[in-house]
Amino acid sequence: MRGTRVVAGNNMPSPNLVVLPSKLPAHGRLGYARGAVASPVCVAVGLFAACLGVGYAGLLGAAVAVVLVLVLGANASRYRRVRDYLDNQAKLQVRARRNCQRLRQMRRTSPVRMRHYDELRSLVEEIERIDETEAERFELQDLLDHFVRLAVYHQRCIDALRLSGADGLPAATPAPELGRSSRRGDIIQRRLRHRDQCVRKMAQITDEIEGIDQLVRLVAQRTAAPSLDVDLDREIDRRLWELDEVDDALHQLSA
Repeated sequence: MRGTRVVAGNNMPSPNLVVLPSKLPAHGRLGYARGAVASPVCVAVGLFAACLGVGYAGLLGAAVAVVLVLVLGANASRYRRVRDYLDNQAKLQVRARRNCQRLRQMRRTSPVRMRHYDELRSLVEEIERIDETEAERFELQDLLDHFVRLAVYHQRCIDALRLSGADGLPAATPAPELGRSSRRGDIIQRRLRHRDQCVRKMAQITDEIEGIDQLVRLVAQRTAAPSLDVDLDREIDRRLWELDEVDDALHQLSA
């Protein structure tokens, strides 16, 4: 989320994760015209028109046909449906670039963490499909960026412990030996403190990652649940009342 606090510590170096804006800037009239002309539909129609122009009037006919298609495409950008289509395509492109940037960062982590990210990303996309307003309210795309940062931090802690051989250190500070320099013992104590600090940091990151997982699942659960705007009891009670009225009327007629 925007302004989310990373509980893993303030001394962590930030990875080169580019956070793209979740909201697109407003298009101007020229921007919509440029997007309509550069769209795959307009390009395909332009190529088809160019082929027809070459067949009927040579290169001049092809040039005229292409210009005509470009003018029609630019004029079509004035319609609301065309602008909505262009906005949706631009949003999909931003989302795709953002996901590619995350995947490049996630390659530094483990396959298990990659599968975890794919699962959360699928949930976020499903939430956006069902209720995009709900996804924007909770800033789920920014939450995925936060997940990727934490996953990279966690993997760097693991790599630091493995590369330094911290697993081979004793569980406690060894007793000083007589006649030996205390420099070796002092270095071991420093390594033990650093290892303990790294382990605590990993525990904090893991807790934050699990919190993100639970939050995304909660939003998905709330979004997928149907909302009933009708009063079921009232609908049934009204029909039961009508049955009672019909029975009373029949009873009075037969009396």
